[in-house]
Amino acid sequence: MDFPDEHHLRLALETAEARARLAAAALPDRRCEDWRFGKPHRYAAELAALLEGASQSGDIRLQAPRDCAANLSPEEADSELLMRSIGSDYLLARHHAHFGQGVSLLLDGCYDEPIVITYETEGLFLPSTLIMAAPGTKAHLIERHITRGSGCTFCARCIHACEGAELSVELREEGSGSSRTLNITNITAINARVRHLSTHSGHRWAREETLAELLSAPSGSPSDVGLYSANRLSGEQVLDQHTRQIHTNGGAASDLLYKNVIDDKATAVFAGNIYVAPGAHATDAYQANRNMLLSERATVHSLPGLEILADRVRCSHGSASAPMDSEQLHYLLSRGIPQHEAQMLVAEGFLADVLTRFRSAEQA
Repeated sequence: MDFPDEHHLRLALETAEARARLAAAALPDRRCEDWRFGKPHRYAAELAALLEGASQSGDIRLQAPRDCAANLSPEEADSELLMRSIGSDYLLARHHAHFGQGVSLLLDGCYDEPIVITYETEGLFLPSTLIMAAPGTKAHLIERHITRGSGCTFCARCIHACEGAELSVELREEGSGSSRTLNITNITAINARVRHLSTHSGHRWAREETLAELLSAPSGSPSDVGLYSANRLSGEQVLDQHTRQIHTNGGAASDLLYKNVIDDKATAVFAGNIYVAPGAHATDAYQANRNMLLSERATVHSLPGLEILADRVRCSHGSASAPMDSEQLHYLLSRGIPQHEAQMLVAEGFLADVLTRFRSAEQA
């Protein structure tokens, strides 16, 4: 497709601005607002040290109904410059410097079977995923990141959905007791419907940044984005999740539900922000973080927030952290179910609400 000169000029200016932003970025430390809980700034330094000298290696597997590139083109690689982060610009710049592997998907049509992308490594792996959904596309994607041993996966992900597209995307993070992961995801919905579900298991530490921007043209149906996450943490695991729901135009709707079951000395961090731009009237946005604590030594930091610069909006947020429901546990114990098994059932029921919300939203 040929674009007018003004498009190329705007893209060039945006790319130059992004290069300058990334070049000026500093390594996050404890004073950085977006890295201040759970001591994750230590993990930023740990990842930066890995990026300094280590070469990356990993395997990519793609199960899709059409041919797709296992390596992004130079033009697609450059698009990563336009990504935004939540306090991780320095790390994103280093990722781009090492860039070279990933999957690019152009989806056009309706797909009956899930499209599966698998990244697997035992060392350091820095893949990128670029998903572009043409108008009217309907697809379900599953992206698996398998990190073995003391490996580290740092993935940059861009998801673009155009008018009338309906996307359901699952991010499944699977690690070992000493593995690490960082994911930066940018979702752009233009009069489209996107559902995103993330699950994390097994990592020593994991950081997930998700930015969703909702754009709606007056001629199309308003954008609708749902963000969901369900996780179980134990040992001394740290899960650090940051989100931004960016409502650029009015009439769009976003929904967020993140739930964690936290045991032993594990730590869960959630910091979310709903931003409603000036003039984005009639916005409908919700954000909720719920945590079940199975140990007195478990730690939760939950910071939902709103920034509303428009009128006639319906925006709210909520946060709750509490021990396991004693009545539910007592009911199961009274039926002869062993205590450990009863606790597992209550915890699974607590997280199942997220999966139900994601699937019902997918089928709606």
